[in-house]
Amino acid sequence: MFCRKCGKEVDPNDSFCWNCGTAIPKPGNAPGAPQPQQETAQQAVQPQQETAQQAVQPSQYTAQQESQPQYTAKPTPQPQYTVQQEPQMAGPAPTPQMYGPQNAEQTPVQGMESAEYSNKVVDVSKETEEYDYRKLPTEKPTGIRSLYFIDFLLRLTGKSNIPLCIYLVLNVVLIGLFVMGCFGLPVGWGIVSALLLYIASISIAISPIGEFILRRQNGCRKIDEVDVINRLEPLFREVYYKAKKGNPMISNDVRLFINDDECPNAFATGRKTVCVTRGLLQWSDDEIKAALGHEFGHLAHKDTDRILVVAIGNTVIEGICIMFQIAAIVMEVIMGIIAVFMNNDEGVFLHFIGAVSRFFTIVLIRAFNWIWTQIGVMLCMKTSRDNEFLADEFSFNLGYGNALCQLLSTLPSEKPKGLFANLASSHPESAKRVAHLQSLGATYGITE
Repeated sequence: MFCRKCGKEVDPNDSFCWNCGTAIPKPGNAPGAPQPQQETAQQAVQPQQETAQQAVQPSQYTAQQESQPQYTAKPTPQPQYTVQQEPQMAGPAPTPQMYGPQNAEQTPVQGMESAEYSNKVVDVSKETEEYDYRKLPTEKPTGIRSLYFIDFLLRLTGKSNIPLCIYLVLNVVLIGLFVMGCFGLPVGWGIVSALLLYIASISIAISPIGEFILRRQNGCRKIDEVDVINRLEPLFREVYYKAKKGNPMISNDVRLFINDDECPNAFATGRKTVCVTRGLLQWSDDEIKAALGHEFGHLAHKDTDRILVVAIGNTVIEGICIMFQIAAIVMEVIMGIIAVFMNNDEGVFLHFIGAVSRFFTIVLIRAFNWIWTQIGVMLCMKTSRDNEFLADEFSFNLGYGNALCQLLSTLPSEKPKGLFANLASSHPESAKRVAHLQSLGATYGITE
């Protein structure tokens, strides 16, 4: 008897060929009958290991092998016995849901945005999603950029932020003039003092203290109503998870607040604050998620730092204006007291002059404060418009493009109040934002 593979003579009582290790079929087995599991020389030494494929199919030979003569001296080609991969489960494998266009172009974002994640499409499966954003990793800048104030200053050097830098310089000059007038300092020392004061103000603003102050200034408060919590919490959790998966640099403890403004709106401030107005609750869940996605886009791109520059500039200048108003009121009180002691026509005239001067002083100061705010908004307008388009694109990539188009198309003409109302006045027209979303792939309003 000869081995079918190597042609060497073998003993029919052996189980395998001692030359090549090929299994030797027993003479009593009919061709085509199932053959018992055989061991090679290597398998005789090592413990027998069966793959899932071998466990299901005991036969070791293919149909081609069975059709060839089984006892010839001439060696015949045999298949290589390799470990089979574990068979796939029946049915097609689930395909993850892709939010946004799969061929989204990764274009660098200029200025204060984070270029790595600006246009990243989020890959999330709705079937297995739990939206536990706390389990997602958080990335932080390394090196000198790990100091947030330094990172803030470096991002200010972007070309698109030149208007912001101009506004910052104007604030420093105005504060310097105030310091020089109050303390009689020379020009050089006055500008240096103003610069140090402004840097200290910005340092406080980008800290948790400044974020707390901005929340209080804009009426943000913790959500206490159970029905509002039950509605907004799942929406916030879903958007937060997708946003953080798309941009791991978003903070891991962003919190949701509400204010009592009846105008539908949402805004982000600092690094960990998203606030919705009570008026936004009139909108559908999908539209609320679209608005939240837009605000997470601002957090991802760090647009809130731009708001801090404007807010701190306004706060410092507004503080100076308040000091002048207090001075005018004190002067009127002093003149009134003097008029009482004079107790004559000149005293009455003096009291009248004090009241008129206080009135005009307050009117002029408030007018100046409004004009200064408009100057800041005008200088920041170009950057603000670009950032709005990028934040819309971020929300689109999270899967909320059509809902955001619907929200933008139905926004009322009424504007929100406060600092964010002034910033909102520099936003692009809603029609242009909808057109931009449609150019990305949103199908809202498009008929074939």
